[in-house]
Amino acid sequence: MERVLEERLREAVCVGDVDAVQEFINLGVDVNARQPVSGWTALHWACKKGHLLVAALLLKNGADRNLWSEMGETPASLCSNQQILHLLGASSDAQRIMNDSLHTVTSTYAQPDFLHVATNPSKPRNNVYDEGRSVTSFHDELVLKIRVANSADPDFVEVELPRGELTYQALLYLCCKELELNPHQVQKLRKLPNTKLRRDKDVQRLQNFQEIEVVTDTTIVYKSMQSANGLANNLPILPANGYQSISKKDQTILY
Repeated sequence: MERVLEERLREAVCVGDVDAVQEFINLGVDVNARQPVSGWTALHWACKKGHLLVAALLLKNGADRNLWSEMGETPASLCSNQQILHLLGASSDAQRIMNDSLHTVTSTYAQPDFLHVATNPSKPRNNVYDEGRSVTSFHDELVLKIRVANSADPDFVEVELPRGELTYQALLYLCCKELELNPHQVQKLRKLPNTKLRRDKDVQRLQNFQEIEVVTDTTIVYKSMQSANGLANNLPILPANGYQSISKKDQTILY
């Protein structure tokens, strides 16, 4: 359950949902919890997305600005927002910006025109609060979780697909690039738990943090491994059904 809440916190940070982030903090969720694959913390996401109010809230509640990701990235190295970068500098001006930002969060909730929606931490909202004091959709990028089906590594990788490029081919290209696959190896894309993606419209209906599996053709993958390792003449030919076989007297054993 702890891992689930940590992931929900990062999702809320990613879309800039200040209200949800505060509730997760109130629940005692570790703001410095790292994503198992990338090593990103909530502060990494806040800096990457440029959410000033969220970054200020995380820092006020103990977020470590010096933690490195698995790729050696600090929150500051991912950030292009000058106010957030100033916050990360920990100067007296930075403290003032942090306090002003948190004051904005508090005072905004008192405004009669602010649409306040109660948050259930176990089910983050689709609407997010932005720094313009309005509730808007997270519209720049679609964040997806992808992995290779039946792989030895069960972890998902988070990727971002621009909403202006929500096509099947764009998604296929992104999956192949991130998972280091050849497009010819891909048999299909599966929206978990059991829906095959086929058309652009299927991709356009995806929601943030949807889990997707890339199903590969085992025969093609096997042959590409042979070629890559120079073993084409030494390894047995894998038949079209993806199995090898041996014959023993009157029996054929698949393995």
